[in-house]
Amino acid sequence: MRNSLIHGCLWSILFLMLASCKENKTYVHIKTPIEKISGETKQACEIYFQNDTIHKKYLGRIKIRGGISRRYDKHSYSLELDEKFDFMHLPSDDDWILNASYIDKTFLRHKLSYDLFRSMGLYNQASLCDYLNVKHNDRDVGLYVLMEEINAGKLKLSRRDSSAVLFKDPPIFQSERLKLVQDSTNYYQQKFPKKDSLDHTETIEKLKAFLFNSSDKEFLEHIEQYFDLNNIRDWHILLLLTNNADGVLKNFYLYKKNSVTPFRIAIWDYDHSFGRDGDNEYNMMERPSRWQRAILLRRLMDIPNSTYPSLLRQRWFDLRKTGTLSVAKIKEMMAKDQERMKPYLKHNQSLWPLNSKWYYDDNSYKEEIEIMHQFIELRIPQLDQYFSEI
Repeated sequence: MRNSLIHGCLWSILFLMLASCKENKTYVHIKTPIEKISGETKQACEIYFQNDTIHKKYLGRIKIRGGISRRYDKHSYSLELDEKFDFMHLPSDDDWILNASYIDKTFLRHKLSYDLFRSMGLYNQASLCDYLNVKHNDRDVGLYVLMEEINAGKLKLSRRDSSAVLFKDPPIFQSERLKLVQDSTNYYQQKFPKKDSLDHTETIEKLKAFLFNSSDKEFLEHIEQYFDLNNIRDWHILLLLTNNADGVLKNFYLYKKNSVTPFRIAIWDYDHSFGRDGDNEYNMMERPSRWQRAILLRRLMDIPNSTYPSLLRQRWFDLRKTGTLSVAKIKEMMAKDQERMKPYLKHNQSLWPLNSKWYYDDNSYKEEIEIMHQFIELRIPQLDQYFSEI
Protein backbone atom coordinates (compact mmCIF):
# COMPACT_ATOMS: atom_id res chain seq x y z
CA MET A 1 0.00 0.00 0.00
CA ARG A 2 2.77 2.34 1.00
CA ASN A 3 4.73 1.56 -2.20
CA SER A 4 1.61 2.20 -4.29
CA LEU A 5 1.11 5.55 -2.58
CA ILE A 6 4.75 6.51 -3.18
CA HIS A 7 4.53 5.45 -6.83
CA GLY A 8 1.33 7.45 -7.20
CA CYS A 9 2.96 10.55 -5.74
CA LEU A 10 5.97 10.14 -8.00
CA TRP A 11 3.75 9.84 -11.07
CA SER A 12 1.83 12.96 -9.97
CA ILE A 13 5.04 14.91 -9.53
CA LEU A 14 6.29 13.74 -12.92
CA PHE A 15 3.02 14.74 -14.56
CA LEU A 16 3.19 18.21 -13.01
CA MET A 17 6.81 18.60 -14.15
CA LEU A 18 5.88 17.62 -17.70
CA ALA A 19 2.89 19.96 -17.65
CA SER A 20 5.06 22.84 -16.48
CA CYS A 21 7.47 22.19 -19.34
CA LYS A 22 4.66 22.20 -21.90
CA GLU A 23 5.21 24.81 -24.58
CA ASN A 24 2.76 27.66 -24.16
CA LYS A 25 1.72 28.23 -27.77
CA THR A 26 -0.54 30.97 -29.05
CA TYR A 27 -2.65 30.47 -32.16
CA VAL A 28 -4.75 32.64 -34.42
CA HIS A 29 -7.10 30.77 -36.75
CA ILE A 30 -8.57 32.89 -39.55
CA LYS A 31 -11.61 31.62 -41.41
CA THR A 32 -12.76 33.21 -44.66
CA PRO A 33 -15.71 32.17 -46.88
CA ILE A 34 -13.48 32.47 -49.95
CA GLU A 35 -10.23 30.52 -49.85
CA LYS A 36 -8.11 33.11 -51.66
CA ILE A 37 -7.49 36.26 -49.63
CA SER A 38 -7.48 39.47 -51.68
CA GLY A 39 -4.61 41.93 -51.85
CA GLU A 40 -6.87 44.78 -52.96
CA THR A 41 -9.86 44.94 -50.62
CA LYS A 42 -10.43 43.64 -47.12
CA GLN A 43 -12.81 40.69 -46.92
CA ALA A 44 -14.90 39.48 -44.00
CA CYS A 45 -13.39 36.85 -41.74
CA GLU A 46 -13.71 35.15 -38.38
CA ILE A 47 -10.69 35.29 -36.06
CA TYR A 48 -10.22 32.66 -33.39
CA PHE A 49 -7.58 33.34 -30.74
CA GLN A 50 -6.36 30.48 -28.56
CA ASN A 51 -3.65 29.79 -26.03
CA ASP A 52 -3.46 27.51 -22.97
CA THR A 53 -6.02 29.53 -21.02
CA ILE A 54 -8.09 31.66 -23.43
CA HIS A 55 -10.35 30.93 -26.40
CA LYS A 56 -11.83 33.98 -28.13
CA LYS A 57 -13.74 34.60 -31.34
CA TYR A 58 -13.82 37.92 -33.18
CA LEU A 59 -15.24 39.18 -36.44
CA GLY A 60 -13.15 41.32 -38.74
CA ARG A 61 -11.67 41.88 -42.17
CA ILE A 62 -8.41 40.76 -43.75
CA LYS A 63 -6.30 41.39 -46.84
CA ILE A 64 -2.81 40.59 -48.10
CA ARG A 65 -0.31 43.40 -47.49
CA GLY A 66 3.15 44.27 -48.78
CA GLY A 67 4.83 45.13 -52.07
CA ILE A 68 7.66 42.94 -53.31
CA SER A 69 6.99 40.49 -50.48
CA ARG A 70 3.74 39.42 -52.18
CA ARG A 71 5.76 37.23 -54.54
CA TYR A 72 6.62 34.87 -51.68
CA ASP A 73 4.37 31.88 -51.04
CA LYS A 74 3.87 32.90 -47.41
CA HIS A 75 1.95 36.18 -47.28
CA SER A 76 1.64 38.97 -44.73
CA TYR A 77 -1.80 40.29 -43.80
CA SER A 78 -3.59 43.39 -42.55
CA LEU A 79 -6.16 42.45 -39.95
CA GLU A 80 -9.00 44.71 -38.82
CA LEU A 81 -11.12 43.49 -35.90
CA ASP A 82 -14.65 44.69 -35.18
CA GLU A 83 -13.62 45.29 -31.56
CA LYS A 84 -10.35 45.86 -29.75
CA PHE A 85 -8.27 42.94 -28.47
CA ASP A 86 -4.84 42.78 -26.80
CA PHE A 87 -3.63 39.27 -27.83
CA MET A 88 -2.51 38.89 -24.19
CA HIS A 89 0.81 40.75 -24.44
CA LEU A 90 0.14 43.90 -26.47
CA PRO A 91 -1.95 47.06 -26.07
CA SER A 92 -5.60 46.58 -26.94
CA ASP A 93 -6.38 47.62 -30.54
CA ASP A 94 -8.48 46.65 -33.54
CA ASP A 95 -5.85 47.13 -36.29
CA TRP A 96 -3.06 44.54 -36.58
CA ILE A 97 -0.41 43.28 -38.96
CA LEU A 98 0.45 39.60 -39.34
CA ASN A 99 3.98 39.79 -40.75
CA ALA A 100 5.16 36.60 -42.45
CA SER A 101 8.80 37.63 -42.00
CA TYR A 102 9.47 35.15 -44.78
CA ILE A 103 12.80 36.48 -46.04
CA ASP A 104 14.22 36.82 -42.50
CA LYS A 105 14.85 33.32 -41.16
CA THR A 106 15.50 34.69 -37.67
CA PHE A 107 12.12 36.49 -37.32
CA LEU A 108 14.11 39.04 -35.30
CA ARG A 109 15.10 41.94 -37.50
CA HIS A 110 11.83 43.87 -37.47
CA LYS A 111 11.11 43.44 -33.78
CA LEU A 112 14.69 44.03 -32.64
CA SER A 113 14.93 47.28 -34.63
CA TYR A 114 11.57 48.52 -33.32
CA ASP A 115 12.47 47.67 -29.72
CA LEU A 116 15.86 49.38 -30.01
CA PHE A 117 14.33 52.55 -31.46
CA ARG A 118 11.75 52.82 -28.68
CA SER A 119 14.40 52.12 -26.04
CA MET A 120 16.42 55.10 -27.27
CA GLY A 121 13.78 57.67 -26.31
CA LEU A 122 10.13 58.07 -25.30
CA TYR A 123 9.60 60.29 -28.34
CA ASN A 124 10.41 57.37 -30.70
CA GLN A 125 7.49 55.33 -31.98
CA ALA A 126 7.57 51.82 -33.47
CA SER A 127 5.28 48.81 -33.35
CA LEU A 128 5.14 46.52 -30.35
CA CYS A 129 5.32 42.90 -31.53
CA ASP A 130 4.78 39.32 -30.42
CA TYR A 131 4.99 35.82 -31.94
CA LEU A 132 2.17 33.41 -32.70
CA ASN A 133 1.15 30.59 -35.02
CA VAL A 134 -1.45 31.24 -37.73
CA LYS A 135 -3.97 28.99 -39.47
CA HIS A 136 -6.18 29.86 -42.40
CA ASN A 137 -9.27 27.73 -43.05
CA ASP A 138 -7.75 24.82 -41.10
CA ARG A 139 -4.47 25.04 -43.04
CA ASP A 140 -1.44 25.73 -40.88
CA VAL A 141 0.60 28.65 -42.29
CA GLY A 142 3.18 28.84 -39.52
CA LEU A 143 4.94 31.41 -37.39
CA TYR A 144 4.09 35.11 -37.73
CA VAL A 145 5.21 38.34 -36.13
CA LEU A 146 2.11 40.06 -34.77
CA MET A 147 2.61 43.83 -35.05
CA GLU A 148 0.72 46.94 -34.05
CA GLU A 149 -0.40 48.93 -37.06
CA ILE A 150 1.08 52.42 -37.23
CA ASN A 151 -1.89 54.78 -37.33
CA ALA A 152 -3.28 57.93 -35.74
CA GLY A 153 -4.41 56.06 -32.65
CA LYS A 154 -1.07 54.38 -32.08
CA LEU A 155 0.76 57.71 -32.48
CA LYS A 156 -1.81 59.59 -30.36
CA LEU A 157 -2.48 62.21 -33.02
CA SER A 158 -4.95 64.88 -31.95
CA ARG A 159 -8.18 64.36 -33.88
CA ARG A 160 -9.36 67.85 -32.92
CA ASP A 161 -6.26 69.62 -34.22
CA SER A 162 -6.26 70.33 -37.96
CA SER A 163 -2.44 70.35 -37.96
CA ALA A 164 -2.22 66.67 -36.95
CA VAL A 165 -1.20 64.56 -39.95
CA LEU A 166 0.33 61.18 -40.86
CA PHE A 167 2.09 60.14 -44.08
CA LYS A 168 3.51 56.73 -45.03
CA ASP A 169 6.76 56.71 -47.04
CA PRO A 170 6.33 60.30 -48.27
CA PRO A 171 9.00 60.99 -50.93
CA ILE A 172 10.25 64.23 -49.39
CA PHE A 173 13.95 63.45 -49.04
CA GLN A 174 14.63 63.15 -52.77
CA SER A 175 14.36 65.93 -55.32
CA GLU A 176 12.83 64.22 -58.35
CA ARG A 177 9.12 63.46 -58.35
CA LEU A 178 8.51 59.71 -58.39
CA LYS A 179 6.90 58.27 -61.50
CA LEU A 180 5.62 55.11 -59.85
CA VAL A 181 3.54 55.59 -56.70
CA GLN A 182 1.04 53.39 -54.88
CA ASP A 183 -1.80 55.86 -55.37
CA SER A 184 -1.62 58.55 -58.06
CA THR A 185 -4.38 60.50 -56.31
CA ASN A 186 -2.47 60.50 -53.01
CA TYR A 187 1.19 61.07 -53.98
CA TYR A 188 2.48 61.60 -50.42
CA GLN A 189 0.38 58.73 -49.02
CA GLN A 190 -1.51 60.79 -46.48
CA LYS A 191 -3.01 58.31 -44.01
CA PHE A 192 -4.55 60.70 -41.49
CA PRO A 193 -6.78 62.55 -41.78
CA LYS A 194 -8.42 61.13 -44.88
CA LYS A 195 -7.17 63.20 -47.79
CA ASP A 196 -10.67 63.91 -49.09
CA SER A 197 -11.69 65.37 -45.73
CA LEU A 198 -8.58 67.53 -45.16
CA ASP A 199 -5.84 67.61 -47.79
CA HIS A 200 -2.35 68.25 -46.34
CA THR A 201 -0.51 68.28 -49.68
CA GLU A 202 0.32 71.97 -49.25
CA THR A 203 1.76 71.25 -45.77
CA ILE A 204 4.14 68.57 -46.93
CA GLU A 205 5.16 70.39 -50.12
CA LYS A 206 6.04 73.40 -47.99
CA LEU A 207 8.18 71.08 -45.86
CA LYS A 208 9.88 69.63 -48.94
CA ALA A 209 10.53 73.11 -50.37
CA PHE A 210 12.18 74.08 -47.10
CA LEU A 211 14.45 71.02 -47.20
CA PHE A 212 15.62 71.64 -50.75
CA ASN A 213 15.36 75.38 -51.31
CA SER A 214 16.11 77.15 -48.04
CA SER A 215 19.46 78.85 -47.63
CA ASP A 216 21.90 77.32 -45.17
CA LYS A 217 21.16 80.15 -42.74
CA GLU A 218 17.39 79.66 -43.01
CA PHE A 219 17.78 75.91 -42.69
CA LEU A 220 19.73 76.10 -39.42
CA GLU A 221 17.46 78.79 -37.99
CA HIS A 222 14.18 76.99 -38.65
CA ILE A 223 14.93 73.25 -38.84
CA GLU A 224 13.73 72.62 -35.28
CA GLN A 225 10.40 74.23 -36.09
CA TYR A 226 9.93 71.53 -38.72
CA PHE A 227 11.55 68.44 -37.15
CA ASP A 228 12.05 67.00 -33.67
CA LEU A 229 15.84 66.64 -33.87
CA ASN A 230 15.99 64.33 -30.84
CA ASN A 231 13.88 61.89 -32.82
CA ILE A 232 15.83 62.49 -36.04
CA ARG A 233 19.18 61.84 -34.32
CA ASP A 234 17.95 58.50 -33.01
CA TRP A 235 16.57 57.59 -36.44
CA HIS A 236 19.91 58.51 -38.01
CA ILE A 237 21.79 56.37 -35.48
CA LEU A 238 19.44 53.42 -36.05
CA LEU A 239 20.00 53.65 -39.82
CA LEU A 240 23.75 53.59 -39.23
CA LEU A 241 23.58 50.77 -36.70
CA THR A 242 21.31 48.46 -38.70
CA ASN A 243 22.64 49.47 -42.13
CA ASN A 244 19.08 49.62 -43.41
CA ALA A 245 19.46 51.12 -46.89
CA ASP A 246 15.73 50.65 -47.53
CA GLY A 247 14.96 52.84 -44.53
CA VAL A 248 16.69 55.98 -45.79
CA LEU A 249 14.14 57.16 -48.36
CA LYS A 250 11.15 54.99 -47.42
CA ASN A 251 9.98 52.49 -44.78
CA PHE A 252 9.00 55.18 -42.31
CA TYR A 253 5.97 57.16 -41.26
CA LEU A 254 6.16 60.94 -40.99
CA TYR A 255 3.74 62.45 -38.52
CA LYS A 256 2.81 65.58 -36.63
CA LYS A 257 0.81 65.13 -33.43
CA ASN A 258 -0.66 68.64 -33.23
CA SER A 259 0.02 72.29 -34.05
CA VAL A 260 2.74 72.73 -31.40
CA THR A 261 4.87 69.63 -32.09
CA PRO A 262 7.27 69.29 -35.04
CA PHE A 263 7.39 66.34 -37.43
CA ARG A 264 8.73 63.00 -36.21
CA ILE A 265 9.70 59.71 -37.82
CA ALA A 266 8.13 56.38 -36.84
CA ILE A 267 10.08 53.47 -38.30
CA TRP A 268 8.71 50.54 -40.29
CA ASP A 269 10.04 47.49 -42.18
CA TYR A 270 13.55 46.64 -40.99
CA ASP A 271 14.27 43.22 -42.51
CA HIS A 272 17.01 45.02 -44.48
CA SER A 273 19.36 45.06 -41.49
CA PHE A 274 21.90 43.29 -39.29
CA GLY A 275 23.91 41.56 -42.02
CA ARG A 276 21.24 40.99 -44.68
CA ASP A 277 19.74 43.18 -47.40
CA GLY A 278 16.00 43.33 -47.94
CA ASP A 279 16.16 40.51 -50.50
CA ASN A 280 18.19 38.33 -48.07
CA GLU A 281 21.56 38.96 -49.73
CA TYR A 282 24.47 38.72 -47.27
CA ASN A 283 25.84 42.18 -46.44
CA MET A 284 28.44 42.57 -43.73
CA MET A 285 28.85 46.31 -44.52
CA GLU A 286 30.09 45.64 -48.06
CA ARG A 287 27.20 47.89 -49.15
CA PRO A 288 26.64 50.78 -46.70
CA SER A 289 23.19 52.33 -46.34
CA ARG A 290 24.22 55.66 -47.98
CA TRP A 291 22.18 57.73 -45.57
CA GLN A 292 23.43 60.88 -47.37
CA ARG A 293 20.71 60.27 -49.98
CA ALA A 294 18.23 61.81 -47.54
CA ILE A 295 18.46 65.59 -47.99
CA LEU A 296 17.49 66.19 -44.35
CA LEU A 297 20.41 64.19 -42.93
CA ARG A 298 22.86 65.41 -45.55
CA ARG A 299 22.20 69.08 -44.85
CA LEU A 300 22.23 68.58 -41.10
CA MET A 301 25.66 66.99 -41.36
CA ASP A 302 27.24 69.12 -44.10
CA ILE A 303 26.15 72.72 -43.51
CA PRO A 304 29.03 74.73 -42.00
CA ASN A 305 28.45 75.70 -38.36
CA SER A 306 25.77 73.06 -37.89
CA THR A 307 25.78 71.72 -34.33
CA TYR A 308 24.05 68.53 -35.45
CA PRO A 309 27.23 66.43 -36.02
CA SER A 310 28.55 67.09 -32.51
CA LEU A 311 25.12 66.45 -30.99
CA LEU A 312 24.82 63.23 -33.00
CA ARG A 313 28.23 62.16 -31.73
CA GLN A 314 27.25 62.98 -28.14
CA ARG A 315 23.99 61.07 -28.55
CA TRP A 316 25.82 57.95 -29.76
CA PHE A 317 28.20 57.91 -26.82
CA ASP A 318 25.38 58.65 -24.37
CA LEU A 319 23.54 55.58 -25.66
CA ARG A 320 26.75 53.56 -25.41
CA LYS A 321 27.42 54.78 -21.85
CA THR A 322 23.94 53.88 -20.60
CA GLY A 323 24.21 50.45 -22.21
CA THR A 324 21.20 51.08 -24.44
CA LEU A 325 23.34 50.21 -27.45
CA SER A 326 25.89 47.52 -26.70
CA VAL A 327 26.79 44.11 -28.07
CA ALA A 328 25.73 42.45 -24.83
CA LYS A 329 22.39 44.30 -24.63
CA ILE A 330 21.40 43.55 -28.22
CA LYS A 331 22.33 39.87 -27.85
CA GLU A 332 20.26 39.75 -24.67
CA MET A 333 17.25 41.21 -26.49
CA MET A 334 17.70 38.67 -29.27
CA ALA A 335 17.90 35.79 -26.81
CA LYS A 336 14.62 36.79 -25.13
CA ASP A 337 12.81 36.88 -28.46
CA GLN A 338 14.35 33.59 -29.52
CA GLU A 339 12.88 32.02 -26.40
CA ARG A 340 9.43 33.43 -27.20
CA MET A 341 9.40 32.05 -30.74
CA LYS A 342 11.06 28.73 -29.85
CA PRO A 343 7.80 26.72 -29.65
CA TYR A 344 6.96 27.57 -33.27
CA LEU A 345 10.27 27.44 -35.15
CA LYS A 346 10.68 23.78 -35.99
CA HIS A 347 7.13 23.45 -37.27
CA ASN A 348 7.42 26.65 -39.32
CA GLN A 349 10.59 25.36 -40.98
CA SER A 350 8.76 22.18 -41.97
CA LEU A 351 6.13 24.32 -43.70
CA TRP A 352 8.56 26.82 -45.24
CA PRO A 353 11.96 25.16 -45.86
CA LEU A 354 15.07 27.28 -45.31
CA ASN A 355 16.55 26.23 -48.66
CA SER A 356 13.82 27.89 -50.74
CA LYS A 357 14.71 29.50 -54.08
CA TRP A 358 14.17 32.95 -52.53
CA TYR A 359 17.18 32.65 -50.22
CA TYR A 360 20.78 33.31 -51.24
CA ASP A 361 21.99 30.32 -49.24
CA ASP A 362 20.75 27.32 -47.26
CA ASN A 363 21.74 28.67 -43.85
CA SER A 364 20.05 27.19 -40.81
CA TYR A 365 18.29 29.28 -38.19
CA LYS A 366 21.33 28.96 -35.92
CA GLU A 367 23.65 30.16 -38.69
CA GLU A 368 21.37 33.16 -39.32
CA ILE A 369 21.49 34.09 -35.66
CA GLU A 370 25.28 33.92 -35.83
CA ILE A 371 25.28 36.33 -38.79
CA MET A 372 23.38 38.85 -36.67
CA HIS A 373 25.81 38.36 -33.77
CA GLN A 374 28.79 38.84 -36.06
CA PHE A 375 27.25 41.95 -37.58
CA ILE A 376 26.67 43.56 -34.17
CA GLU A 377 30.21 42.68 -33.06
CA LEU A 378 31.50 44.33 -36.25
CA ARG A 379 29.21 47.34 -36.48
CA ILE A 380 29.28 48.79 -32.98
CA PRO A 381 33.11 49.14 -32.88
CA GLN A 382 32.96 50.63 -36.39
CA LEU A 383 30.51 53.27 -35.19
CA ASP A 384 32.56 53.94 -32.05
CA GLN A 385 35.44 54.76 -34.38
CA TYR A 386 33.26 56.74 -36.78
CA PHE A 387 31.79 58.97 -34.06
CA SER A 388 35.11 59.49 -32.34
CA GLU A 389 36.35 61.11 -35.58
CA ILE A 390 33.41 63.48 -36.18
